[in-house]
Amino acid sequence: MQNNPSFSQNLIPIVCLDIGGTLTKLTFATKKGVSLKCQTKKELNIINETEDYEIHFISHPNSLDKLIENLEGIGFIVDGKSYIQNFYITGGGSFKYYDQISNYGKIIRINEFDALKFGFKLLDSIKCKNTYFTFNNGIEYLQLTASIYPFILVNIGSGVSILKFDNEDQFARISGTSLGGGMFLGLSHLFTGINDFDELLKMTKQGSNAHTDLLMDEVHLGFQSPTRNKNEKHVAVSMGKLDQNININKSDLVKSLLYMTTYNISQIAFLHSKLHNIERVFFSGHFIRNHEETLQCINEAFSYFSKLDQQNRHPYFIKHDGFIGSLGSFWNGIQSFKQGND
Repeated sequence: MQNNPSFSQNLIPIVCLDIGGTLTKLTFATKKGVSLKCQTKKELNIINETEDYEIHFISHPNSLDKLIENLEGIGFIVDGKSYIQNFYITGGGSFKYYDQISNYGKIIRINEFDALKFGFKLLDSIKCKNTYFTFNNGIEYLQLTASIYPFILVNIGSGVSILKFDNEDQFARISGTSLGGGMFLGLSHLFTGINDFDELLKMTKQGSNAHTDLLMDEVHLGFQSPTRNKNEKHVAVSMGKLDQNININKSDLVKSLLYMTTYNISQIAFLHSKLHNIERVFFSGHFIRNHEETLQCINEAFSYFSKLDQQNRHPYFIKHDGFIGSLGSFWNGIQSFKQGND
């Protein structure tokens, strides 16, 4: 724990939060070269050559005690005294802990969709290398030299929102679905008794949905599927084999739920990509969190629906997935902080 008040001078005195249905994402900044003793997602650190600060990221399950613990570990709170000027908070859970958090600094709320807009604006402005990528049994980073706009964003949290971005200032929510990370977590808990999202994701690596789902080649029974591939292994019926198997491995069930969730979301996303004639579709949200099984499922599903429609569209992903909202809160906070210190 950074318990020396003088260390707080190395921190930009703003805390930026995206509080979702189950997870809190925390973004903050220190002066460049400062060594932190707390655990952050170092692979996500952002260093902008034109600025004198470095951006850091932390996430944890929604808990006021855990949030305060992290703020103490960073050095924002020392012996009960806060060195935070402002909290910039977004997300569906932004009303949580309002009274308690306000004891440590002024709270400024950022609209959830505006936070996403500003998060992409920040990433697009600094042109970080290895920020966007595709995934097909491995990550392939996109080296973009032009703007990322226009694009469709599929933001998967507890629920799903689909937004269309025409440019850095103009966007609209065009669709969504309730079948998101919350459904995956709830049904997985029902089947396995496990309520830890990370543990469930680990189980998907060990499971096979072929033991629980009816696949295309099994449904067509020798007839050619719409993709004209008699060996088609895509999902035809989720959980379609549960009545045939008594002893189902829990990992197989969780893997099937992952496919069910990602296939439904990917089909909706592809249809909007086609409807609005926008080829670039980004998937983000803390449901993904760069987990390879999830990335692969989305890639398989989106590419499958594209192929059915004789298209050649592929999904794109974001290195900082899950933190776009807190990055947008940070963009608001750092602009205000700069103006106040000019």
